[in-house]
Amino acid sequence: MLTVAIPFYNADKYLAEAIESVLAQTFKDWTLLLVNDGSTDNSLHIAQRYAEKDDRIKVLSDGENKNLGARLNEIADTAETKFLARMDADDIMHPDKLAKQLAVLESNPNIDVLGTNAYSINEIGEVVGIRNKYNGDGEIMKVDSFIHPTIMGKSSWFRNNKYDVKAVRIEDAELWLRTKDYSNFYCLTEPLFYYREFGDHYYKKYFKAFPSLLYLMKKPNKDKVVFSLKYILASFRCYVYYLLGKEQKLIARRNEIIY
Repeated sequence: MLTVAIPFYNADKYLAEAIESVLAQTFKDWTLLLVNDGSTDNSLHIAQRYAEKDDRIKVLSDGENKNLGARLNEIADTAETKFLARMDADDIMHPDKLAKQLAVLESNPNIDVLGTNAYSINEIGEVVGIRNKYNGDGEIMKVDSFIHPTIMGKSSWFRNNKYDVKAVRIEDAELWLRTKDYSNFYCLTEPLFYYREFGDHYYKKYFKAFPSLLYLMKKPNKDKVVFSLKYILASFRCYVYYLLGKEQKLIARRNEIIY
């Protein structure tokens, strides 16, 4: 029925917590793929330890460091189930996430990919806000992009619509921009995910995507060019806030803060 995939690279600080959140799901009929992208820390050992205890957990490791897009494409080709979900190795699923997403997908066969809203958490897992990216009155709403690690969708859709491995760090945005005109994207408005984003200076994450943005801007696609320009502007805004010592305030502005 469902494959859950966690690609990881040097994630030994948080990987066990991510795996435990899958084990704690109210929906139990899943296969968990733990995909090592050439880690040099203790991540692979952690993954193997869990696989030894639970035959639903499989570890894929070829010793190479490719990139997230390449690993996600491999996962789509490997998955033998109808649906495929993914998450990052430093994030956490709400216990009802898989059950609620599956219920929507099974009752709405027209949906190709389904995301959720997410809580923002800090480095030690404390909830600090809600990423209200998708605001709507109903249970689900039509969207054209996602909080990437929240997605679940048809395995066949991911096999037919591969990530561009050259769009490093923005492979998800490139995929949504390329496919949104002929795909059905929806999101659950309920936050069912814990998204860790407080840690490294945020502007650095933006700047590391610049080579991929230049790559996108060379393509004859207006949406991709506009996205790239907006991304670059946002990067410099983050850097200015960092220089002023107000970077965390900028990050918090996009969240509904919980006190």
